[in-house]
Amino acid sequence: MDKISVDLENCYGIRKLEHQFDFSQRKAYAIYAPNGSMKSSLAATFKNIADGTKPVDRIFPSRKSASKITDENGYDLPRESVLVLPPYDEFFSHTEKTATLLVNNVLRRELEQLLTEINKSKAVFLRAMKEQSGSKKELDNEVALAFMKTDDDDAFYQALDRVNNEVKEQTTRLLRRFHTTRFLTIRC
Repeated sequence: MDKISVDLENCYGIRKLEHQFDFSQRKAYAIYAPNGSMKSSLAATFKNIADGTKPVDRIFPSRKSASKITDENGYDLPRESVLVLPPYDEFFSHTEKTATLLVNNVLRRELEQLLTEINKSKAVFLRAMKEQSGSKKELDNEVALAFMKTDDDDAFYQALDRVNNEVKEQTTRLLRRFHTTRFLTIRC
């Protein structure tokens, strides 16, 4: 299948869309657009094809929806050839931080391994901090709030990075000052 023609009307808010995707020169198309540009509507329409159902217009249900998606010979796209991946489907991602689809399985496994190692290191670090401090609080949130004034998902790591950079800067300044200071040594 080298070409797929899409002809949609009143499908999940898509008033009219006609386009031909030519796969003879490339293997994939990425559709990137701002929110509200009907990307989800296009995905929902293709999901209907995969499920063997007809698309509708949710906003104006009285409008007649029409969808015709065919190959270069004019045949309907077989539903078995369509796969729609939702944004964060647990079936396709092994961890909640893994992207839904990484085309290269080796890279996906490598990313998952790195995330696993990071999470293990974080757990060991936080356990040691709790033991040392005797605190009962969620220390990752406390560290994030103390240094970043927010406790969103990445704030803990941003806080650690900030502390690391500040310690390096202070060490560099101290070493410069030490090297420029003259010392008088008296031996007895």
